[in-house]
Amino acid sequence: MQIKRLVVIVLISLFVSGCATNVIQTFTNTPDYSKLYLRGVFSWWEADEKYKVIELSNNIFATKIELIADGQPYDFKFADANWSPDLNCGYANAFNDQIVIVNEVVSANCERTDENFKFTPSETGLYEFSINFSGFGSPKVLIRLVN
Repeated sequence: MQIKRLVVIVLISLFVSGCATNVIQTFTNTPDYSKLYLRGVFSWWEADEKYKVIELSNNIFATKIELIADGQPYDFKFADANWSPDLNCGYANAFNDQIVIVNEVVSANCERTDENFKFTPSETGLYEFSINFSGFGSPKVLIRLVN
């Protein structure tokens, strides 16, 4: 009887320690969001240093860009210099998130490659583009008119 009890305790210990290891590995594989750029038609889709994001607060990143209101949409997304998986953020849902309006939050998906956001400014000015990784679920994108 003692041997059965010992075997059960050893098996439970191995199972529990294996689960703890998986949890730790999950949290250590978080992408480095500070490597993101705002990329789009305004930068010829290049990773331009002037559009590199900075961290505003815990896991909220942003950059500013001057845009002209000429009635044409600007296609854009957030991505790193190499278009790496998990660091290539476009819209999450074509019906709800593709078109971005000033001061309205949309969801992003950082695992797709072809889903570009669209933004048509209503006035020429300096705009802040931000992506928020701080909450649960998909990252959130927001555009604000700064001036």
